[in-house]
Amino acid sequence: MAEGDMLWTIHSGERVQIPATVAGIRDALPEDQREQFLDEIFSANVYTVEKVVREWIVKVASEPEDEAVFTRLRAQDQGAE
Repeated sequence: MAEGDMLWTIHSGERVQIPATVAGIRDALPEDQREQFLDEIFSANVYTVEKVVREWIVKVASEPEDEAVFTRLRAQDQGAE
């Protein structure tokens, strides 16, 4: 859901706010990930930029223990293709 420059989602039963702008996402990332994020944004085209932004929003909103779930979902997606 959107509220201005912020989005929100539910994570572990709690409402979590996440940035809804490229600058906000960049600022929410650990410093060691910011350059990679910007490289991916600047390399994206009009057809892929939304996917890049969504992937990074998930990184901002998730916890390290969520990675197992993401790995399983990616494997399921690849099996569906």
